[in-house]
Amino acid sequence: MKKVLFFDVDGTLLTPKKRIVEKETLEVLEELSKNPDVDLYLSSGRGRETLGDVEFIIPYFTGLNLANGGHIIINNESFLDCIDRKLVEEVVKFMINNKISFSASTSKGNLRMYFNDEVKSSFDRNVPCPYTLLNENDDFYFDDVIQFWLLGTNDQIDEVEKHFKDLTFFKWGTFGADVIPALRDKGTGIKKILNIMNYDINNTYAFGDSDNDVPMFKVCKTSIVMGKCTPKARDAATYITGLIEEGGLADAVRKYVLNKK
Repeated sequence: MKKVLFFDVDGTLLTPKKRIVEKETLEVLEELSKNPDVDLYLSSGRGRETLGDVEFIIPYFTGLNLANGGHIIINNESFLDCIDRKLVEEVVKFMINNKISFSASTSKGNLRMYFNDEVKSSFDRNVPCPYTLLNENDDFYFDDVIQFWLLGTNDQIDEVEKHFKDLTFFKWGTFGADVIPALRDKGTGIKKILNIMNYDINNTYAFGDSDNDVPMFKVCKTSIVMGKCTPKARDAATYITGLIEEGGLADAVRKYVLNKK
């Protein structure tokens, strides 16, 4: 029976500051990819077009669970779960009226609207990818939004959240948030993958570090949280491993998945 592993990207596969895949992490991913009894999946809040810094490891993976369950890719076949168009239009109107910068992941690519030059400079540097810069009349783009990234302070996020009870806001820390439908998350994405691929849920493992990883921790039989993580992620996990920089991910895989000392 295959073991199925789901890996978050930022803070789990990628180090928080250096934003690289550490040597030990790369080695264990390569080892797993050669094991016929293991299937690997990326499970991220990122959209497909923003995976540039981990693009080189994607061949190791059977599939992708992206945009918090909104875009699943298995063997080059895509499964989309888009936000209701009417709700999208309401969110976009609210963002524009309140001058809140945002990014939208769609099947057409990445779209962005900036109201702050500093935010634009920082986001373009940290999340580089081809994108369409929107203006206020570009509403025709919004018929297939998979996920929003709200680019603002926590106070701004809280204000937006008050107006949209049908959406979930996963904060990144002190700035920014994933914005998705309330009934969708990484966990629902994993359930869809399990159904499509006929995996046994008792052989599932999740690795993460943040609040948006909690839903997949609740779905998978075994969950491992990184040494540097949010309190909610820590409380939801089965096990805690060390820091990425210290080989924490590789240690956890070998101990809990491969049963090596």
